[in-house]
Amino acid sequence: MNQRARWTLPVAALAAAIMAAPSSLVQKADEWGSVISNDGSWRVQWRVMMGSKPLPLPEVRKRFTIELRIESLLEPKRPVRSVLVDAQMPDHVHGMTVAPTILMLKGGEVASEGMLFHMSGRWEVDVDIDDGETIERAQWDIGMY
Repeated sequence: MNQRARWTLPVAALAAAIMAAPSSLVQKADEWGSVISNDGSWRVQWRVMMGSKPLPLPEVRKRFTIELRIESLLEPKRPVRSVLVDAQMPDHVHGMTVAPTILMLKGGEVASEGMLFHMSGRWEVDVDIDDGETIERAQWDIGMY
């Protein structure tokens, strides 16, 4: 088997698998993403908003809001005292150039307003949840390509 034929079949199989992947792997604008905090105490659902419009991804160099729903997985009514939201680009070793405003809303809902991803690439979003006793982090990536 020649060199080209050796690579053609695996590449074609990979392409077919990607094309057949369920669309649920790609977050739609009106859907909430979901992640469990690093120690498993909290479920954080999130979505990107630009004004009143949900988006699948933020737009580069435009301010946006991340809306959060935070739910305890240990105690149903466990209160959230405070939340810190930040983002950085691990591949570039820097973070955002602005600090968002955190709004604590009712029932474990939080809005992180004024977020800004100033360049394309992989952004890691960190949400630090403080219940008054411990601070636990939830994190996820947003690919801006």
